[in-house]
Amino acid sequence: MNYFALIGDIIDSKKIDNRYQVQKTLETCLNELNIEFKDVLVSKLSITLGDEFQGLLTLDAPLFQIIDRINFAMQPYQVRFGLGLGEILTDINPEQSIGADGPAYWHARKAINYIHQKNDYGNTQIAVSFEDDTKVNIINTLIASSEAIKSDWRASQEIILQELLKLGIYDEHFDQQILGKQLELSTSALSKRLKSSNIKVYLRTRNCALNLLKNAGEELN
Repeated sequence: MNYFALIGDIIDSKKIDNRYQVQKTLETCLNELNIEFKDVLVSKLSITLGDEFQGLLTLDAPLFQIIDRINFAMQPYQVRFGLGLGEILTDINPEQSIGADGPAYWHARKAINYIHQKNDYGNTQIAVSFEDDTKVNIINTLIASSEAIKSDWRASQEIILQELLKLGIYDEHFDQQILGKQLELSTSALSKRLKSSNIKVYLRTRNCALNLLKNAGEELN
């Protein structure tokens, strides 16, 4: 059976002055996600090395929604994410992912190493890896494209995604009236901000990447 393995680490964590507080923020964030996404977590998101964490998820997991939740929680610090797709060879402990091993985690580590080598001038901090190089390249290109969109956002544009995440929305099709009300923006002001941020293209691209990942996982099963 195939799973998604997620490995994340805080970039340049050793240079952070309030490192302990940042680690506590990460711990709080992961605990919240473990509760909210318990139905798709095979093994809870767990801190492994203070600044690094990992988790094991089903093929139905909203990976990029979870990743973006972590990114916002950890601001202003950046987090690097490696996503692996494959089997787990060891016993799985639902309460913590430490100790689990197999191709899913090997690929997640490979994806982390890929980011070290190619991060598009610091814009791309997410990569995937599994046993199909052609599909991996396509998915990583989609991810890099979405990351390029996000890298140009101002705070006023970034808050759109933050608000959508608060509403539990991670799709390009959403009720603009509800979003406008939450952001206290007029219809025209919201439309301008949606257009300038390319948020719908961002979400479409990430969801396309996720669908390709899920399909790859089902084919490998």
